[in-house]
Amino acid sequence: MPLSISGYVPQLTAGEGPGVSRGRAWGAWALAACVALLFVGALFFAPLAAAAGHEAAARTLYRALHFVCHQMPERSFHVAGHPLAVCARCSGIYFGFAAAVLAYPLLRQVRRTDAPARAWLLAASLPVALDFALGFTGLWENTHLSRALTGALLGAACVFYVVPGLVELTSLRPREFFRQRAEV
Repeated sequence: MPLSISGYVPQLTAGEGPGVSRGRAWGAWALAACVALLFVGALFFAPLAAAAGHEAAARTLYRALHFVCHQMPERSFHVAGHPLAVCARCSGIYFGFAAAVLAYPLLRQVRRTDAPARAWLLAASLPVALDFALGFTGLWENTHLSRALTGALLGAACVFYVVPGLVELTSLRPREFFRQRAEV
């Protein structure tokens, strides 16, 4: 039976753990940056492919990304007369994540495996929730810009939890990982 979160024991010490090699840490960061940039590129490729007459490629991307977004055209930014592959809020989340992951080495040591307190993630999600709630109740009409900016804040905040997690995961050697899993 898995332990509760209170029974979690970090694999490495806070900060720069002795088990985190510089190469693996930078590799984890590079992986996160590449995936984020490819994902953002896919958001633009779908409408550009549709505009260029490559319907099969565009349809494939729109269908693949419908699992992560409702894709309502009236709530999406448009490029070349076609909606991005996700709505304005999701676009903000992914752009914010990509921008923050690229800036991450300037803001924090890549080898660090400690994440900020969860309260910061909750605080970053409050503007999204407020923007949604005010729009849903009709008290305020949210816009593409308000959706994108609140989403970008949340996406940027997520980087400070995802990258340290990836760095910690890549610092484990497969035998250690499976041995620790067996002990739990």
